[in-house]
Amino acid sequence: MGINYKIRIILGIIVFLSIVWGYWYLTWIIALSLLFLFSKYYEIILWGVMYDAIYGIPLNMFWGIPYIFSILSITLLSISFIFRKNLLVYET
Repeated sequence: MGINYKIRIILGIIVFLSIVWGYWYLTWIIALSLLFLFSKYYEIILWGVMYDAIYGIPLNMFWGIPYIFSILSITLLSISFIFRKNLLVYET
């Protein structure tokens, strides 16, 4: 187990605790920064599903969709893959 996995686990625990304690803005700031820090951060889908499982209710402002955070996390992951291909910073 490398250092990268240990950091991912520690940061995953931090994101989980921010979800449980209800700091939605902190959760999404951390998740977005981790999305661009790690090359393939599939955990963001888990965080979106978990957030919807705990707090997801259909709201009129989101067209009555109860899984808005899951859809948002999948969309953000897809967008990050597209940006990674086009940005020079991520070329290795």
